[in-house]
Amino acid sequence: MADERQILERVIDSLDVGICVWELTRPGEPSSLVLRICTPAAARFLSVKQEDVVGKAIGEGFPGSLNTPLPGVFTRVIESGEGMALGDVPYQDEVVPNGMFSVVVHPLGNRTAAVEFTNVTDARKAQAEAQTQLAAAEAARQEREVLNQRMLAREAEAREIMILTSPIIEVWNGVLVLPLAGKFDRRRNQVVREKLLIAVSTRHAHAVIIDLTGIGTVDALMANELLRLASALGLLGAKTYLTGISPESAQTMSLLDRPIPAEMCMRTLKDALRYITGS
Repeated sequence: MADERQILERVIDSLDVGICVWELTRPGEPSSLVLRICTPAAARFLSVKQEDVVGKAIGEGFPGSLNTPLPGVFTRVIESGEGMALGDVPYQDEVVPNGMFSVVVHPLGNRTAAVEFTNVTDARKAQAEAQTQLAAAEAARQEREVLNQRMLAREAEAREIMILTSPIIEVWNGVLVLPLAGKFDRRRNQVVREKLLIAVSTRHAHAVIIDLTGIGTVDALMANELLRLASALGLLGAKTYLTGISPESAQTMSLLDRPIPAEMCMRTLKDALRYITGS
């Protein structure tokens, strides 16, 4: 029996779980709790020596502990006979350094309770650091995603501009054709306007055909920009013709405060060339 007890004590001593047994010497008075058993792991977790705390009242062995909720919890468990799992509990007093403990209290009868606890301070710090690192990594990932989206948007915009600024083709002496495709707005119109005005001036063009087949639907904004472009080309002596207008676009353009003149519009590029060249 003595050998079994020694083995049991060695097993308990080797456990990484602290166990303290408290006895309530006066009913209803947490200050009367006396520590009867303190395992080596418990003493290690609490940074105390067993001989300094065993057999002493809680306020004597652990000064400042009565200012915490734990003595009251131990008392309730002893008197109610119902165990209580407290989870992670931050604890510090004049003897025990600041730490986090996972605590379970078990009633033992005879006005005693076993407090089983594990020091999880380092584990929780490690978890908190890991969560911080994960949060930082996620923030960095989201930032990279935003940057990638911006880069993709700029690349798409650059491709759009390239589409809109297709090569200006001289299909006849003094006759230029500009096929437009994609999205059209004021910024892109400025690119087209500058390129087309230079081409008309340098090539001494007298007619410009703007083909809208690749545009889809012409909205009011684009229609007004086309009118401004035609006016600017007219100042250089070039007349503007629009081809490839869809039925939807025709309806939109007809409702403008300043409608596009019908004589500017031709059904197809071929029709426009025939009209300009008189063939």
